[in-house]
Amino acid sequence: MKFITALFLLCAATTASANPFPDGNAQAGQKIFEKYDCNQCHNKIMGGDGNKIFTRFDRKRNSPDGLIEQIGMCSGNVNAHFTTKETQDLAAYLNIFYKFK
Repeated sequence: MKFITALFLLCAATTASANPFPDGNAQAGQKIFEKYDCNQCHNKIMGGDGNKIFTRFDRKRNSPDGLIEQIGMCSGNVNAHFTTKETQDLAAYLNIFYKFK
């Protein structure tokens, strides 16, 4: 019985850690990303391919919490005030690039 309980807890912990943005919807996040043209700044920084900003070797954000913080800072660049849900959606979408677990 202890083994089954331990196995269940391990599976639950693994599942929880597999998705750092469980309240986010990547498809909704992509729509927000496109609506606010979030790549406008990234394109300038990265010489035309803004998505490279997420995979560069010296990227600034290396954790889920760091990504949430960056989204908050970048929201001012696109004159947006994202709700908590929108931030989670954006993070879930951007995690396609970051691959945080």
